Amino acid sequence: MARIRLITRGDDAGCNESANRAVYEAATRGCLRNASILACGPAIESAAALLAGIEGLCCGVHLCFNAEWDSLRWGPVLPAREAPSLVDADGCFHQTTQTLHEAQPRVDEIIAECDAQLGRLRELGIDVRYADQHMGFGWVVDGLADAMSGWRARHGLLDGDRRGARLPQAECEGDAVDRLLASLSAADPGTYLMVNHPACDGPEMRALGHAGYPGEVVAAEREGDRRLWSDPRLLAVLAEGEVVAVRFDD
Repeated sequence: MARIRLITRGDDAGCNESANRAVYEAATRGCLRNASILACGPAIESAAALLAGIEGLCCGVHLCFNAEWDSLRWGPVLPAREAPSLVDADGCFHQTTQTLHEAQPRVDEIIAECDAQLGRLRELGIDVRYADQHMGFGWVVDGLADAMSGWRARHGLLDGDRRGARLPQAECEGDAVDRLLASLSAADPGTYLMVNHPACDGPEMRALGHAGYPGEVVAAEREGDRRLWSDPRLLAVLAEGEVVAVRFDD
């Protein structure tokens, strides 16, 4: 029996083609077992075409109420007029959770948009098993946490933010893979959640960014996230059997 069950989750499929390709590669060549998909993302149709039906991949709706990038904006799946408390003057989502909070969003509009985002993924043929929160928006209005719990229960969805513990931090020199392996070695037996944002470095990713997080850094970090899931060192540890990569619904 495996000592560690590692829930491997890659976020932001549907954001752009670079993210879609990276998640596909990590799922088909590496150990990524869960893909969180932005139903409101500009590249959602190609994400569905790539990811729906991949054997061994568990898909979730990456519920989204923020559009964080300066150069790439998106808004709700619902018409903006049906969710006015969720959008800015341009009809896009607010850039941060703080500005969303300050706009005093309505819980009923958030839940309606959750329905729309889930419905969009299912219309595209994605078997949605769990839901999680893009940018951790659950705090922005009183009563939302309970409303979200009830919403997941009504739709039979697992909570993709709370299904595993955090890995311990381990003292280690080296790259992200070395640090992950050190954390796995230091962890007590149990189930842990590892989340990152795979993407392919290139002009599309470098065009993103916002204040304090330039596009070159975004692209480099997410390229590293892509490489991590299929790194031979990690795959070798998984092959030994003490650590196993699992889906949320395993």
